[in-house]
Amino acid sequence: MNKNHYIKSVGLLVVLVIFMSLTGFTDKQDDNVLVRIGDKTISLNEFLRRAEYTIRPAYCKNNTNVDKKVILNSLIAEKLLAMEAGEDNSFITNEKVKTFLLGRKEQAMRLFLYNDDVKSKVVLDTNKIKKAFKYAGREYQIDYVSLGDSVIVSQLENELIKGKAPFEKTLTDNYGLKEIPNKKVKWDGAENQIILDTLFTKDHKKGDVIGPLKITDGFYMFVKIKGWTNTPAVTQTQIENRYNSVKNVYEVIECNRAYDAYIKNLMKGKNVIFNKKAFLPFTDIVGPVYMRNDKEEKREALKEGVWNDKEEMKYKDIEPKLDEIRSETLFTIDGVNWTVDDFLKKIKEHPLVFRVKKFPQSEFGFQLQMAIMDMIRDIYLTKEAYARGYDKLPDVVAENIMWKDNLNALYEKDKILKKFNADSLFNVDYLSVIEKTLNPVIDSLQKKYSNSIFLNTKMFNEIKLTRIDMAVNYANIPFSQVVPNFPLITTDNKLDYGKPLK
Repeated sequence: MNKNHYIKSVGLLVVLVIFMSLTGFTDKQDDNVLVRIGDKTISLNEFLRRAEYTIRPAYCKNNTNVDKKVILNSLIAEKLLAMEAGEDNSFITNEKVKTFLLGRKEQAMRLFLYNDDVKSKVVLDTNKIKKAFKYAGREYQIDYVSLGDSVIVSQLENELIKGKAPFEKTLTDNYGLKEIPNKKVKWDGAENQIILDTLFTKDHKKGDVIGPLKITDGFYMFVKIKGWTNTPAVTQTQIENRYNSVKNVYEVIECNRAYDAYIKNLMKGKNVIFNKKAFLPFTDIVGPVYMRNDKEEKREALKEGVWNDKEEMKYKDIEPKLDEIRSETLFTIDGVNWTVDDFLKKIKEHPLVFRVKKFPQSEFGFQLQMAIMDMIRDIYLTKEAYARGYDKLPDVVAENIMWKDNLNALYEKDKILKKFNADSLFNVDYLSVIEKTLNPVIDSLQKKYSNSIFLNTKMFNEIKLTRIDMAVNYANIPFSQVVPNFPLITTDNKLDYGKPLK
């Protein structure tokens, strides 16, 4: 691909529409306090999210009272370690850590903005849901052809739809198609909305030919139904699950449509102009970093540690080359020039998110442009969220405190492990280290802070947990992890400290 192909002024009306959810948030923090520890709190929602949205260790994986006590003790221990670390240590006041926390806070602000301005205003068509529910148990086997030529689309419409010409014969004999693509289609939120609406909202017959379906601007499909299998929903649970599945998919579709319109209005008239002189060499420099296999990087990211600055590590080896163009203007938005250095600083706060996860190397420049445009879109969304005071929302504040305390506790735990020469062993046999080294430390902290710890025992006793391992992530936003990893700090299953919360 000619690199000049993607150097142009790009309208910011082109957006990636994503579905975001305020997973587990609540606006009633004061009514939701499970534990108060000095001036820190653990809400019921935080307890549930930390227990349910990340994988718990084997020693507290179930839903017994013992498991719940271990989970509670672990979350309290995290707060105690954070208190021991203090608010002014060299780690938590480090600019990199502060930038990370700022990025997470602003992401939470955008999620609330999305919820208030988009999701909460979406009204679902219950008749449409009922129609789709009727056929949602089907799995279709289809033949199809995808086209981008409007002339051929019109010809095929005349032949296949109006003229009832044979699907296979027409495509092979008249258009030289050697092999007709086929696939199975079931009710799934990952499937194209147009395909779902077409196949699952009426009773089709075997052999039906449908089209042209406008999938996107300039892209059409013709479909032939080869047949289907049907899995009926029989039990009340199956019926409820299927109905909710259909409803959830339509909610995603409608939220995406509303979000698209919202962004178009927000970004109306704004354009980003990429500077060819800097963008081309920048693409050559960073391309190999983003295109390389990241399996090892993902494995490393899953390890518990004090700090994992992935963006900095990603760019470490190419710093000398970037230094040569740091002062060059990479792009201009609304008359403001962004240098390469400005951009590199910003992505520490807002890591790039590529719309497509796998693409050929020849497309990297275009995909990079799209990722930059989405980052710019988020800058304007963040500006709007600040204007409304979303940075002061109780849940946004609580979210940021949760991440800050988690990082601070990891820092303090790392100091303890190093003090007892157990930091290396922790990665090999963490359970042994917890039992021999960390448990005694946490026991002493429980005693130290016992008079400052208050537990809502009624609320705690009513908690029910699942035994299913889950690692919940947001899709297509800079910080995908919904909550910090479960704190591997203590296996203590006794609540022999603290006082009742009144």
